[in-house]
Amino acid sequence: MKQKVVGYCRVSTLEQQKKGYGIDIQVREIERCAHEHGWQVEVFYKDEARSGVDEKRTSLGRLLRECRTGTVGVVIIASLDRLSRSLRFAENLFYGFEQLGVQICIGDMPHYDGNDRKEVLIRQIKAAIAEENRKEIIERLKKGREERVRNGKMSGGTLPYGYARDHGNTQIVPYEAEIVRLIFRFHSQGFKDQEIAIRLNARGYRRRNGTPWTQRQVWAIVHRGALYAEGVIKYGAVVSKNAGLILLQ
Repeated sequence: MKQKVVGYCRVSTLEQQKKGYGIDIQVREIERCAHEHGWQVEVFYKDEARSGVDEKRTSLGRLLRECRTGTVGVVIIASLDRLSRSLRFAENLFYGFEQLGVQICIGDMPHYDGNDRKEVLIRQIKAAIAEENRKEIIERLKKGREERVRNGKMSGGTLPYGYARDHGNTQIVPYEAEIVRLIFRFHSQGFKDQEIAIRLNARGYRRRNGTPWTQRQVWAIVHRGALYAEGVIKYGAVVSKNAGLILLQ
């Protein structure tokens, strides 16, 4: 049975927003690495918007199942942290590939040899550094978001329904604010979330993405009552208020 040469790519949600981390760049690096060995990459397994510590990635799962069939001989990754940013998980993966007789080639470690103890040690050190770098990024993001909340601003990410960004400032969206007020009016009248969703859809109201309202989405609005009624903003243990965010008056 012919064994295939395949490539594996991964990019997280945060990395998608930065230059130099895209899937296309990884594909080119993998193809360059394959060309240097005289190989042709037959299949690319791509996980987009997936964290490096996520062990249940769709494409990685498919790759591992394919390796277990004995049809994959070589897996190429652009860099070590594309496989994982968790040292423990990375080592488990390398051990699994070794047991299956699958060779791993790493684009930014062109001389890597899994049979060389020194090369393995260097790989493990790099994996540990990648894990620590991830923890530092998370800590910086956490502190930055906490500071934003202390200053009466949204922590970041996708804004709750009813708000939008305008040149970095959070503004109330009139159309969405109208729906938020209607939801709370129905809620005060004793209607349950599913019943409210049915009434919104019957009146032709749609969510931000144009899809019908669901019980879960109505629950999310009602669950943010403190934000809409009092301008309360939270991130972890940090809480502040911004009167400019109040929708329910």
